[in-house]
Amino acid sequence: MTVPDFQTMNVASHQSKAMILFIMKTLCLLFLLMPTTAAMGQDVDWKTTVGEAVDTLQQYLRFNTTNPPGDVTEASNFLQKLLEKERITVKRYEAAPGKVNLAARLKGTGKAKPLLLLHHMDVVPADASRWDGINPFGGELKDGYIWGRGAIDMKGTGVLQLYAFLTLARQKVPLDRDIIFMAVNDEEIGGTMGTRYMIDHHYEKLDPEYVLDEGGFGSREIFVNGKLVFGISVAEKRALWLRVTARGVAGHGSQPHDQNPNDKLMRALNRLFSTSFPTVPNPVLDALVTKLGKLEPNQFTNAIRQTTVSLTSLRSGVGDPPKANVIPSLAVATLDARLLPGMDAEAFLADVKSRLGDEIEVEVIHPASQSVVTPHDTVMFRALSGAITRHHPDATVVPMIIPYGTDSRMFRLRGAKCYGILPLVLSTALATSIHGDAERIPVDQFETGIRIYYETLLEVAAP
Repeated sequence: MTVPDFQTMNVASHQSKAMILFIMKTLCLLFLLMPTTAAMGQDVDWKTTVGEAVDTLQQYLRFNTTNPPGDVTEASNFLQKLLEKERITVKRYEAAPGKVNLAARLKGTGKAKPLLLLHHMDVVPADASRWDGINPFGGELKDGYIWGRGAIDMKGTGVLQLYAFLTLARQKVPLDRDIIFMAVNDEEIGGTMGTRYMIDHHYEKLDPEYVLDEGGFGSREIFVNGKLVFGISVAEKRALWLRVTARGVAGHGSQPHDQNPNDKLMRALNRLFSTSFPTVPNPVLDALVTKLGKLEPNQFTNAIRQTTVSLTSLRSGVGDPPKANVIPSLAVATLDARLLPGMDAEAFLADVKSRLGDEIEVEVIHPASQSVVTPHDTVMFRALSGAITRHHPDATVVPMIIPYGTDSRMFRLRGAKCYGILPLVLSTALATSIHGDAERIPVDQFETGIRIYYETLLEVAAP
């Protein structure tokens, strides 16, 4: 019979207790760090929330906020009543008659600067004759989609943001920072009466650390065919709009001569487009390509990889309609140049003038803004990425440049970190409906879209 070594047993017992205590403390810490069931929204009635969001978007689309003229009075009244019904205070800022901006706020402790949810109420025009019998301002629910101008750009995005915002309010989630829901006008024609007005006159009431806006999206077709990629925009190409004019001598069409302004303009434009434009180092594009390995060749990915120039209008001739037998004295074209971040706008303009030649007059009708790129190594980018991959485990999330402009450019210049994302998966057909015909948004993705926003807000704003 072996006699027990009670001293050894006592030491082992203490070691076991210490180990058990360490494990229990670690588990408690992990439990505290994990999002709770309530926080992640698992006790939210998402079916009811989605039903509300669908109904809200249908009603919202029925307000014709085409810009110009861009009167958003009725649309803003609609949003204000909806928010006030939830006992949320709304501030109205009217830059001019019909040019209304709204801001609603969920108060936090002030430990961190605010987070701003930004969308615009105005939309571009729609040609109803090209919508296959669907009213662009009818908010029709058909074949699993809500149809209407602004369904994606940007009323649909705004409604997904709104119901993430309202869910936080209904759940009474404590916040370390204010969350501001802001609806602006005038984005589609430059934002002068919308975001620019708010920044110039009321920035101290906003002063966000982070802005969630439009820009990026998910797709299985556009970035890499067959691979689900979500691009979160951290920068945008800068618009530089030019008017180019050729002058000549009018005359009879039966007697050609070398002072025909149409000939001059065509030859100049041919020189302009004969070679590609210089490129510049692009860390955002490098990060995107490094992560994806390749990009699908299409008009979207081609546009984000290089500086581009589009010929957007040609005007010439005498009379209306122009007489076929008259040589005019004037020919005018407009050009839409989109410059990559980091490109010197003055050097680019000098290159354009050199290519066009001395006989062509060049007028800047919209100067390029400054270039600011938002970093993607931030709490917000990681929160968005995490929320997206929880709902789409096969997704790859990347930072991206967008080829078009948004209101984020103005907030970036004030130091805010801006990210653009519609957290839905778009086909090529859906993406090209933006500013095009038959714009529509898939209803079956509403819950996922709202929850991605909601979970992101929790991670960035809740203690």
